[in-house]
Amino acid sequence: MEIQLLVIIIIMIACSAFFSASETALTGANRIRLKSMAENGSKGAKMALKLLDRYDKVITTILIGNNIVNITASSLGTILATAVVGADNAALVSTVVLTLVILTFGEVMPKSLAKDHSEGLTVATSGIITFLTFIFTPLSALFILLKKLANKLFGNKKEVTVTEQELMAIIDEIEDEGVLEEQERDLVKSALEFDETVVDEIITHRVDVIAVDVNEDIETVKKTFINEEYSRLPIYEGSIDHIIGFVSQKDFFKKYLTKKDDETFLLRDIMQEIHYVPHLMKISDIMKQMQKDKVHMAVVLDQYGGTLGIVTLEDILEQLVGEIWDENDEIIAPVTFVSENEFNVNGDVSLTAFKRYWHNRTGDSPKIDGNAKTVGGWVLELFGKIPETNESVTTDDFRITVLKVSERRIVKVRLTVIPKSENKE
Repeated sequence: MEIQLLVIIIIMIACSAFFSASETALTGANRIRLKSMAENGSKGAKMALKLLDRYDKVITTILIGNNIVNITASSLGTILATAVVGADNAALVSTVVLTLVILTFGEVMPKSLAKDHSEGLTVATSGIITFLTFIFTPLSALFILLKKLANKLFGNKKEVTVTEQELMAIIDEIEDEGVLEEQERDLVKSALEFDETVVDEIITHRVDVIAVDVNEDIETVKKTFINEEYSRLPIYEGSIDHIIGFVSQKDFFKKYLTKKDDETFLLRDIMQEIHYVPHLMKISDIMKQMQKDKVHMAVVLDQYGGTLGIVTLEDILEQLVGEIWDENDEIIAPVTFVSENEFNVNGDVSLTAFKRYWHNRTGDSPKIDGNAKTVGGWVLELFGKIPETNESVTTDDFRITVLKVSERRIVKVRLTVIPKSENKE
């Protein structure tokens, strides 16, 4: 009799280990890997995906099964202990022994192993779990109904599986594990941030826009194209707040080289229509519009309808892939290191790009308050005036020294990292 009871208890503990391992494996299984296995013809993976689609019902079934075998093992253990040590000490012996055995062999060990082999174990057990889910349907339906009632009572709202910030953290982790290269991580992060970026963070501001009047002399326009080496020039009428179109370098020189010596032409004759976008429009929407209309340049308008700046398709693509240099571009690094804790930053670098750069380098996000869009604008807000060269200001993270000011604009600053120990003091 005792041997039979012992055998049944061992079987119950094995069943407990099965349910515990199945629970952990199902919870930790990677749905993407299972989909890949299913596409390669794995029937178990296809069955596992169906289980994940009914997660609440399946996990309820597993918990019901686990509790049934654990309670059965405890009851039989008490009977066995009574037969072996007598009724007086049976409860104590049974409780101590079975608690240790079930905890070790029915919970901790199987769950630890299942965590390291989630997908494989989920696939291997999917058939048995599917059968048990069908068998326990009446019971699991009752518990699911109770759960729904509790959710309504407490007003529980369904949350998204993974937030964008959590996805960013996952990307950092898989890079540390060697799954992604650094450039792949940067590209994925840029894609995630792309939809949140508004156009006034990446524009060429009006003070930096090279444009020509519609009535400008043709020779002057030719010199502008040659000196500035732009492929397109915005055309305005009266003032730069009234940009009416643009002229491409190709169209201009085609007309210029085919005209007769004593002939002239008007920019208006070869000017193309230009698009206008509001300054708070997202760059993802602008890119779709540019692709649809087959244009490469747009005027960004401020809230009063004036020209805030210019944005090109290249500016937008650079938010995904980084700087795109033409063969004629003068390469100017926006950030240059002076020493380990000192670096120079151009004033026109956007704060979004600077924050991303700093986070990728240190893993921290610098504390930057205010409404500025660029590093230069941020430093102006910190000073509250137009600073002189070599003036300094301190924030929680940096000691900022102005290196160059030109025409009331901050051209370059030096940022010195303040050690955290000094910051605390």
